[in-house]
Amino acid sequence: MSSKQKVCILGSGNWGSAIAKIIGSNAARLDSFDSCVNMWVYEEMIEGKKLTEIINTTHENVKYLPGKKLPENVVSFC
Repeated sequence: MSSKQKVCILGSGNWGSAIAKIIGSNAARLDSFDSCVNMWVYEEMIEGKKLTEIINTTHENVKYLPGKKLPENVVSFC
C-alpha cells in the first residue's frame, strides 16, 4: 500500500496563490496526492479580518489574487 503525497505551499502572495490554484486543482483529481493542500500565510488583517479566515471562508485571496477563486481543498494557515 503506497501513501499519498502531501503538498504544502510556503507563501500566499501573488505567486503562492496562483500556484495554489493550480496545485489544488491537480491534487483534487490525482489519486497519488492527498486532496488537502496547505498554504502557509503571513497573517495580515484585511478590513478587520484575518487573511487566513478570509481565504478559508471565501476561497479567495482578496489581497494578492483578487477575483480568482482557489479550490476548496486549499487550506490556509499561519
